[in-house]
Amino acid sequence: MHGVALPLVAALRAALPLAAVALATPAQASSLSGTAQLRVSLPLPPDAVFEAVLLDAALADAPARELGRFRQQPAGQPPFRFTIPYRESDLAPGGRYAVRATVRQCEQLLFTTDTVIPVLGSGASTPLRLQLVPVGSGRPVGSRGPGAVGCLPASWRGDLPNGADTIRWQVDLAADGTFQMRQALLNQPTPNSFDDIGRWRLESPSNRLLLRGGREAPVFLQPLEKGKALRKLDPEGRIRSRKNDRLERLAVAKPIDPRLHLLGLFRYLADAPSLELCATGHRLPVAMEGDYLKLEKAYLRALPPGKAGQPLLVNLEGLITQRPSMEPFQGPVRTLVVERFVGVHPGRGCPQHGLSASEKPAHAPGASPELRGPTWRLEALHRNGALAPIRPTGRLVELRLATDSNRLNGSGGCNRLMGCFGLAGDQLRLSQLRSTNMACPPEAMKLEKRVVEALEQERRWSLDKGSLLLRNGRGETLLVVQVARHDGER
Repeated sequence: MHGVALPLVAALRAALPLAAVALATPAQASSLSGTAQLRVSLPLPPDAVFEAVLLDAALADAPARELGRFRQQPAGQPPFRFTIPYRESDLAPGGRYAVRATVRQCEQLLFTTDTVIPVLGSGASTPLRLQLVPVGSGRPVGSRGPGAVGCLPASWRGDLPNGADTIRWQVDLAADGTFQMRQALLNQPTPNSFDDIGRWRLESPSNRLLLRGGREAPVFLQPLEKGKALRKLDPEGRIRSRKNDRLERLAVAKPIDPRLHLLGLFRYLADAPSLELCATGHRLPVAMEGDYLKLEKAYLRALPPGKAGQPLLVNLEGLITQRPSMEPFQGPVRTLVVERFVGVHPGRGCPQHGLSASEKPAHAPGASPELRGPTWRLEALHRNGALAPIRPTGRLVELRLATDSNRLNGSGGCNRLMGCFGLAGDQLRLSQLRSTNMACPPEAMKLEKRVVEALEQERRWSLDKGSLLLRNGRGETLLVVQVARHDGER
């Protein structure tokens, strides 16, 4: 028996590596290429979209199953050259497959293939050449669709006066009710820009556009000419001035990659980390790069026993940008890159509407805070020879000193503040203070002016029972600030 068994065992051992290779081999990827032309010669609008889709057309009485898709946005002008990726394992012997192509604008179908074009089998034409016919009149509706803001997604940009300087605004609107916004002070050293994300809505009957984000006060814009432009309004939603106040619509949406402080519900399950943003409700995949490992380790330590995959509130500094998808045959997807992990906060959910992303538990209760890193919120201000508690008149007054540079940012109660700081022992010097110079109610402007005047004075700092005291050269306490916390935290 041994003489028979040994050759059998040897044969099995020789076959095992081959079997392992076969199991590890991924599904074979392939692609289908061709060109598409319009039967009627018409110029396409700049926001038109071209798509070519590979379909399983075997079942006549059922919706065709999609096997691969090519999308070109903006479409440009014909002829369109396309390559549709697909998996050969999705094909069946004797199957029937076809390609459909379309041109749309703002979900309105302008052109389409009107015949079944067989591919990947008998009767298939090689090379693949498609012709698209007009739907209805086939005439594009122009670069503006129905509604006050036109077709979405879209981007608007404009350089608006800001005292002696200029702020370049960009606003990106998506059809799902979310926005991105950037304000950049031109001709100023970095950091000279502030990003924000949040949700937008049109107010009725005025059709004013209200943007409510996580960092700035609500922003009002008035759509003009069915979205050709947006007019910047004042904080009360009125026309700001006779100066330039228009953001012009870009021919093609060019969304920013926002970099900002974020609050969200993080979860890690099956090697698929994700974060649901408090400001928008979007769930984004999280890239395993940057400061990600600190986030994952803190999350796993904070998880209650037996609660694998439970979402926990975290706050961090991050970049939202394009990264390759983990799914096969998918294009790049919006992804969160963790640039600095701040903290995890079990037992808490996203703050209620209107709570700033900077109103975050930047430090655990009872811990001794450091000067760099936390967001400090103004509690008292020197006035008429004594400290007086401040009464909020607009946005909260906050400051944050970066941990990896000498930059500071925050809010003066109306405008975003930015500048530099020098730190040596108990000496703290602030310099190059700048602001976005937005119009606010008089009370908020008056408070902000007093705050900036206090910050510009030479000072020392000290900690007293968790409060940060900022003093001038004569030893007078000018400002008392505390680490920002969630509502209800004591």
